Amino acid sequence: MSNLGSGSMDVCFKQAAKSYIEQESLDDEQLAKFELLLAGHLEEQSTRNLEQTGALRAGHHSSKPAYISEQLQEYGSTRSHLKANRGKYSLLALTASLVLVFMLSVNFYPGSRYISWKIADEVAMNHIKMKPMELKSDRLAPLRDYFTQLDFSVVRSELFAKKNYTMLGGRYCSIQGVTAAQIRYRTDKGQKVTLYEVAYDPKLYGDIPKIEQGEAPLSIDVKGVSVSLWVEKGLLMAEAKNLD
Repeated sequence: MSNLGSGSMDVCFKQAAKSYIEQESLDDEQLAKFELLLAGHLEEQSTRNLEQTGALRAGHHSSKPAYISEQLQEYGSTRSHLKANRGKYSLLALTASLVLVFMLSVNFYPGSRYISWKIADEVAMNHIKMKPMELKSDRLAPLRDYFTQLDFSVVRSELFAKKNYTMLGGRYCSIQGVTAAQIRYRTDKGQKVTLYEVAYDPKLYGDIPKIEQGEAPLSIDVKGVSVSLWVEKGLLMAEAKNLD
């Protein structure tokens, strides 16, 4: 493996982390193969290290420590199998690398901070796509009657009401796999704004500011979209609008 400077490593790290985050989780079979890949890599690395220190010199095989022999015997068949199937496992090797990168990348977005970023990223994507409204209405009551598939009732946000936006309608969407409501508005300058409402589950969405406790909404800029997150009336709410 070639040596990379810290700057190049950082770039590669962030690119790999971004790629993995957009992928689905590994299934049981992929995880098993991932462990197999790691085992093979550890055996090869251990062998190289021992050869470099002279522990596996041809003239001293008989004096090898017993635990070294046991490890080499245990990993020998794994190494041969990996070499015979190198092409087959090339994609899995890449996946394994991304898994490791992802496990480390959570240090950049620990706990609730990482979850909040994921929510904002998904909300921004929904806002950018701006799919057609399923129901057009300038009042909340018709929308409340329309959203029968939700496990909560859409409400009027007091924080949002202060902005005097004009309601246009709404559609179904999802936030982190949970069905949510997307309500569309227009500002007095003609800019489109989307409001998302979903039942707040702290175990799923982490610690989000609660405006009824005097906490200010969390603001995150992602993909050219300004996203504000807060909890109000038992619901997680997210406002998305294009950055000026």
